[in-house]
Amino acid sequence: MLAEAKAAGLEFDLIAVREGDKLPFHSESRVTLTAAAFRAATQTVTPQGSIAIARIHETSVSEAIEAARKARWPLVVLDRVQDPGNVGAICRTAAAAGAPALVVLPGSADPYGPKAVRASAGNVFRLQVAKAQWKDLGGLEGYGASPSGGAPLAEAPIESAGMIVLGSEAHGLSRTDLKLVTVPLTEGVESLNVAAAAALILFEIRRRLAA
Repeated sequence: MLAEAKAAGLEFDLIAVREGDKLPFHSESRVTLTAAAFRAATQTVTPQGSIAIARIHETSVSEAIEAARKARWPLVVLDRVQDPGNVGAICRTAAAAGAPALVVLPGSADPYGPKAVRASAGNVFRLQVAKAQWKDLGGLEGYGASPSGGAPLAEAPIESAGMIVLGSEAHGLSRTDLKLVTVPLTEGVESLNVAAAAALILFEIRRRLAA
């Protein structure tokens, strides 16, 4: 994760390394902690050997929208996705698929929270990430992912959409006026985990854009 952050140009205020562990790069901001001090400073049960405080550039909504337009990608929108593990996994998938930008609506977990950053394996730093309100996205037409009732994924022109909205597994989408896209499932299976649905949708967009 630290290597990804460095590659993305983040500035480190502090990097703390557990005694006996190594960094993959040189840093003037490095300090070494004893195993006991490092354990006390971390938030995980089985931490890796380094933790850091870094400065991120807070992308504006307009910057995120422009980045998506330039890349001819739909803007990825998270609507009340509360689990930071899912948010991080979606960030990782979005970066892997080539999506340039992602915005989070109120009620979603912070993509830069520790658990989300870990779940993204640092790939959140490859994206333009912004916090938004629905009113900020008023000029974008798009598709919302829905477990049922939408156009089948193979038929919906999602690659030309202004945005792809991924909603809460528990509560669904907070808007009712979006066109819907659905991943067809085997009978008896109600829905996919939101991160799994995101992977299918985003890599289908990548496939079509590359065709």
